[in-house]
Amino acid sequence: MHAPTQRLETDKLPGQLPGSVLAKENGATQRIAHVDDDPDIRDTVRRILDANGYAVDSYQTMSDFIASLLKNPASPPDLAILDVMVESMDSGLEAYVELRKHFPELHMIFMTSLGEEIRPYFTGISDEWILIVEKPVDAISFLSIVRHRLDAAA
Repeated sequence: MHAPTQRLETDKLPGQLPGSVLAKENGATQRIAHVDDDPDIRDTVRRILDANGYAVDSYQTMSDFIASLLKNPASPPDLAILDVMVESMDSGLEAYVELRKHFPELHMIFMTSLGEEIRPYFTGISDEWILIVEKPVDAISFLSIVRHRLDAAA
């Protein structure tokens, strides 16, 4: 029997949106990995996700994120939010190839200031797996995308 998904009261956490989900059906908090070399973006994304009941693992570099995944491959996050230009111009895109090789079921969202300009790098890959979010992020739109992606992964 599954434990019911807990919903938080909107007046309990500042910045929390109505209908925020605290836990998966099995009672575990949904875990999201976020990689961005900009500390302000990392802090903003963490605050938005924390306020809405998600556990967040933040990484400054893609290599740190990949190393943590390879160290504990049986416990990948529910979702990865990746910066396209972390460390170098296309590090996020290179990491995508590596991640798909080792974790083919991992759903990802790419955050970028480039917008849809990076879409050609993903030619032939379904939007089921790739989603692009432009920086700076709008909290309501961002959470909607995160929820949709997590629902798709379930």
